[in-house]
This record gives sequence, C-alpha cells and structure tokens, in this order.
Amino acid sequence: MRYACVIICLFVCVSAKRFETRCKLARELIKVGMPTDVFFGHWVCLIEKVSNRDTKAFVVTPSGKKLYGLYQIPSRWCREGKKGGECNVACESLLDDDIRDDTACAVNIFHREGFKYWTQWSARCKNDNFITKEIYKCPDLISPRTSPERMLHSDSLKVRRRYARSSLQSRYSYFGLQWLQ
Repeated sequence: MRYACVIICLFVCVSAKRFETRCKLARELIKVGMPTDVFFGHWVCLIEKVSNRDTKAFVVTPSGKKLYGLYQIPSRWCREGKKGGECNVACESLLDDDIRDDTACAVNIFHREGFKYWTQWSARCKNDNFITKEIYKCPDLISPRTSPERMLHSDSLKVRRRYARSSLQSRYSYFGLQWLQ
C-alpha cells in the first residue's frame, strides 16, 4: 500500500505543469481575480514552493494527510467525491486546470489562518521579497508604478503630507489665521 501511494504521488507530480513560468502563473492569478496588493508576490511564492506551479500536484503525507492542487489544500477544506469541507468544494476539483475554486479556497484559508497556515510559506517565503520583485518585471503584467513597494511608499507619502497639512491647518487656526488651499 505504501508503494502504491508513492507511485500515485509520483505519477501525479510528474505530470505536465500548467504554468511553465512565474509570469504565466501571475497572469493567470490576475485573470481569476487574485488581488495584486502587497501579498501578490507571497501567493506566487507559496504556489511555487508547495506545488511547483503544478495544478495537478497531489501529496499524501506519511501521516495520511492528503494535499490537493496548486495551493496544496488539505482535505479538511474539501470533500472527496462531492462538494464539502470548509471551502464547500470537491477535492478532485482542486486538481484540474481551472484555478478559480482553488484560489477562492486558498483566499478563504488565508482570511481565517493567514499565510502561516502553509508551513512552506513560513519557511521559504515569509521574509523573502525576491519573487515579488521578479513578478513585477514580467512584461504586460503590472506597471512598475503600481508595484507593492511603490504603492506602500506612495501611500506613506500621502499620509505624511496629509498629516503635515492638518498640522499646519491647526496651527493657522490657533493663531486665528485662515488656511488657504
């Protein structure tokens, strides 16, 4: 039985990858509605580390736990043979090329547990922005002007400007002066 699980895992894991490159994966994630906020690079990293960008990745751990698809979602979140689990999805549907249900379930897990739910993310993605920087080099993906680092920087500048303006306005009113915009 042990060898049968290993053979099944090898057969499924050796199957052709759907996303040959990081850029193709990133494009598909955007296409299915994954937000391109500051966590986008972390999602790409997570997928690379847990499934090697393979939608058909299936793993049975030594303890018997089954992990499905691109995000390696455990059977707690799905049900074999029909819809169910905490994501109300059939486990088998996490192994097809349609990643909408996989992504919706992964986002659901993230909202409940955070990225820390995936031990591979904690070990290999948590403090590493390399992939985030790399995906923003993909042609026709996202403008460098909208990369998370730039968005964070521009947001902090806006906050500082707003604070400085309100501080000046309060000083003007303290002295009985009118603030002109």
